[in-house]
Amino acid sequence: ITLAIDNGFPGEGGDGYVKLADIAQKTGDQGASKKYLEEGFKKFPESQGILVGLINYYMTSGDSSKELFVLLDQAKANEPGNASLYYVEGNAHSKLGNEEAAIKAYDMCAEINPSYIYGYIGKGLYYYNKAADIQTAANLENDDAKYMELMSDFEKYLKACVAPLEKAYETGTDEEVKANLATYLKSACFLLRGDDEFASKYEKYNAIVQ
Repeated sequence: ITLAIDNGFPGEGGDGYVKLADIAQKTGDQGASKKYLEEGFKKFPESQGILVGLINYYMTSGDSSKELFVLLDQAKANEPGNASLYYVEGNAHSKLGNEEAAIKAYDMCAEINPSYIYGYIGKGLYYYNKAADIQTAANLENDDAKYMELMSDFEKYLKACVAPLEKAYETGTDEEVKANLATYLKSACFLLRGDDEFASKYEKYNAIVQ
């Protein structure tokens, strides 16, 4: 793999760096694993495989994740008009549990390029998944007051997911992506159908999915 990279064949989306990092990880060489991922990220900042590898490294190693965001800042400085880099940043913050920073990064995607749908998708799915996690916690809660508090948060996050997912649906042109978005919207609006606004949206997206 090293020879292939040295000869200009790093694999699709820098996949060769991910493989080298994985080999180093399995042999117990954390430093080399990090080195390969950081080197790959500089060349392929949009690679989700490299990004996930870096995030996993910082989450398990105890090292500060600031270095990851330094790399992202460098990539953004090189391509200030590249909205997808903010989507990558949003995903990194999301995986690290930094909600405010994740939403801010997703919103920057639309600010830079309103037709780039993945910022809307990232924001919408963040809220959708957060609602799902809260619902799971609520189902395990025996205290009535805490349960009601959790369900209030569940509804808040579920409602918040609808607008960005709808914006992605309206803006998108890829029919497969739009079909997936309609499925998420159908699911969210079904759970919110006690409200007339969301009941009508449920009917709309249910018809699309069918």
